[in-house]
Amino acid sequence: MSSFQISAALLLLATFFLFGCKDSAAPQTATGEQVSFNLDDSTYFNEFIPCTVGSESSPEQMNQMVAEWKTLINSEALDGGWIYLPASEDNTYPTGAWWELQWASKESADEAWELWSQDTEAIEWTAKYESVLSCDGQNRNNFEAVFPVNAEEFGEFSDSGYFYSEVLLCNYENGADSKDAKAFLNSYTQAVRASDYQGTGYHFGNYYSSDNADADFLWGEYTNSKASYDRVIELFARDVEPTQFPLFSEFASSKEKTDKYNGWTVYERSELDSSTDFNRM
Repeated sequence: MSSFQISAALLLLATFFLFGCKDSAAPQTATGEQVSFNLDDSTYFNEFIPCTVGSESSPEQMNQMVAEWKTLINSEALDGGWIYLPASEDNTYPTGAWWELQWASKESADEAWELWSQDTEAIEWTAKYESVLSCDGQNRNNFEAVFPVNAEEFGEFSDSGYFYSEVLLCNYENGADSKDAKAFLNSYTQAVRASDYQGTGYHFGNYYSSDNADADFLWGEYTNSKASYDRVIELFARDVEPTQFPLFSEFASSKEKTDKYNGWTVYERSELDSSTDFNRM
């Protein structure tokens, strides 16, 4: 589910991180090679909401807050939700947390937010938990998000909802744009699948922005634990970086430091009965 500041969202990122099928032709790279996933089925409208951890925050309070929130949301509009708590003081926003929401479209997100802002129970919930986790929904960050790898292709996650995430803030180079970034995803995904990531829960997402002050796009990576992420770093250096970094460098560059987060899945429309436990990582 890996930094926005992900990790600020990077928080980003993550994620989290989910998908149906459509009868559209598979997209192609610049060389005409057919990609192994359908961008239509892997692309979402995601928002990162900046949050501040309050003075009364605790795992128990977070659990209660999320449980009550789930009774208030419109499950028809929302696909997924994740909370990111900073795991490093060196993040882009050292004290910042993030609440990520995934929607089918911007239109459905705007409609849901309009209803939320007028809902008496939602307003009461926001006030009740302001000292636990305070989030600024008015200044949420919008992204076109693409997830080429299924969340559990390389291993399962804890039933607590926990995942570890690191996010890279990236900018385009040489006049490139999101089309170039998307064309690279097939090559990168194939290199990952040719390695030995099984058991790590590794998956990743690209978050493309048109108005983000910190980066043109976010590269979020997610694993089922910090130990799994450390293993991914070793496998990446051995099996993926030698061929993929030169290709990535043709169209983009990323900050050397990543934003690090402890994340929890707080909502999945396909698993409405699942629960989140902030006591367990």
